[in-house]
Amino acid sequence: MYIEGINIARPKAAGYRTMVGRYSHRKRDRFWEIDFLRGLCVLLMVFDHFMYCLWDIMPSLNEMFGTTLFAEWRNIAIQYWRWNVRINVREVVICTFFILCGVSCTLTRGNFRRFIPLALVAVGISAVTAFIDENFIAGTHIIFGVIHMIAAGVLLYALFDNAASAVCDVLGKGKKARVAETILRYVPGLIGIGFLIMYFTCFADLHIVDGAIRIDSTFAAEGSQAERMLRAIFLYVNNYNFESVSADYFPILPYAMVILAGGVIGRAIYHTAAKYTFAPLDGAWNRGFCFLGRHSAFIFVAHMVVIPVLLALFALITSLF
Repeated sequence: MYIEGINIARPKAAGYRTMVGRYSHRKRDRFWEIDFLRGLCVLLMVFDHFMYCLWDIMPSLNEMFGTTLFAEWRNIAIQYWRWNVRINVREVVICTFFILCGVSCTLTRGNFRRFIPLALVAVGISAVTAFIDENFIAGTHIIFGVIHMIAAGVLLYALFDNAASAVCDVLGKGKKARVAETILRYVPGLIGIGFLIMYFTCFADLHIVDGAIRIDSTFAAEGSQAERMLRAIFLYVNNYNFESVSADYFPILPYAMVILAGGVIGRAIYHTAAKYTFAPLDGAWNRGFCFLGRHSAFIFVAHMVVIPVLLALFALITSLF
């Protein structure tokens, strides 16, 4: 600020409030740190899937088209896939992504509306992969994969959150009602944490084997094949390899409960004064990752199809020459 030839520096606190004010009065609040982390997670997932395709899908495509495209990369992809660092980073990345899904659930009242397109995409993935599995590449059918699990997690959050909202409506208004509402809105997240504690206490053991994180199920496989498959949708079943019948597999326990647990972070940070803590750090430096984060749902679904299709297209073109 300039007054009669004198430069008067604006206090840092005032500058911070101004920045936060600009950030908080956007037409639609977006928290850059959420988009940034989501974009980073999606980028790593795309790379992970690309390496999987080089290992598992590309050999079938080469056999189909009579080519040797990326054949020398297969061993590298296998070593990468079995690398302990990759296994540990993968668990951190997917859990971070699911926690962010839970945080996002606290930022909207429209979780039922979010569930519907996710469920439709999940059904579409199962139908398309079943067709591909039967007619082109065996072992590609996805019965209950990551999109199915995220849809289930969002639905569960919507059910629990709406139940809490209904109780809040009954309580009416007033100071006690507001305190009760604040507590009740943590219910979905606390349920998720409770199920995670129960899961790792009663149904699974967490181990570090040769430096890699490993979850061993203690839940027994009983009944017919269909019954074991149904149980496996809800949690890992001991001595039942669900991955053999579903190319992608994420059971509701523990992963959907991680989504619910993310609601605690969402409520504790993004529904309090702490939500603009990282606003001053926003800038041009994070635009690329934030762009990916804003379109993470589309990228996440599309890359599962785009990568194999592009590899098949390259193999076809190579076979012509």
